[in-house]
Amino acid sequence: MPSHPRRPWCAATVLLPAFLAAACLAVPAAPAGAQDDGAPLKGEAALAHPAVQLAVKAAELIKAGKIDEAMALRTREAQAEWKQMPAGDRAGIGARIATLTPDPTSFAADVRAFGELTVNGNSAVLAVPTPKRRMAAYFDREDGAWRIANGPIEFPAEPDPDSQVRIENEDLLAHPVWPLVLEYLDLVHAGKIDEAKRLATSEVQAKWTEEPASEKTESLAFLRKNLPTRTEVTEAVKGGGDSRAVLIVENDEVATLNVIRTERRQQAPGEMSISSTTMAIAFAKEGGAWKLAQ
Repeated sequence: MPSHPRRPWCAATVLLPAFLAAACLAVPAAPAGAQDDGAPLKGEAALAHPAVQLAVKAAELIKAGKIDEAMALRTREAQAEWKQMPAGDRAGIGARIATLTPDPTSFAADVRAFGELTVNGNSAVLAVPTPKRRMAAYFDREDGAWRIANGPIEFPAEPDPDSQVRIENEDLLAHPVWPLVLEYLDLVHAGKIDEAKRLATSEVQAKWTEEPASEKTESLAFLRKNLPTRTEVTEAVKGGGDSRAVLIVENDEVATLNVIRTERRQQAPGEMSISSTTMAIAFAKEGGAWKLAQ
């Protein structure tokens, strides 16, 4: 069964110019009302499917700057999360989504040439692996109609593995970013957002001073709701439970702390959903010292 990332514009995007990755898996039986299960649809057949047509429409709206209209094509859950975000966060996330959304015309052409749509009950995944890029879109069926859970997305190029270092467990606790992580989380959860921003790069601080007071208040409320606490992130570093933490460092210049949470929910007799959500916090070196990059 396919697993798929969802809600890329959610909490992690506010904290970092990157996607919030999540996965959803239903086991073992498809929900009642599923009608499309079977062999994957490829090429022209995939493009003609109503879910994929919805993805093409979303790409058109996003590229036209109509982010709110594109969000109206998403699931009820996705729409609710979008509307709850502070206006400033929505603007920044919308701009990020636009950069990761493929051009609708070339997207449709690539689906016709390389696309494969897999339908599993009331979920579907469109994979478009072209020789030059990878694209995808993810769907859920609500009240008999297909809605977009995520996408369409053009995935960024993979970083050079030789420039990337993965740090976990005790090694993470010894990294100079770790004290910065704890101080930042403590300040945010204490409501001291201005002090927290002083831990950031000069560019981030300059942008923060220009934010209106109302936006700062909304941003603080959003961060306090979505960021892990000191205790939660420390437990995640230890691993072994429902959370784990990984620090990715690239060229010893930028770094991302990923806190991955897994949740299991019983949907119906004999069916369970498993979702994982990655909360990301960004860092960058400035003047030889690590700073927050958000």
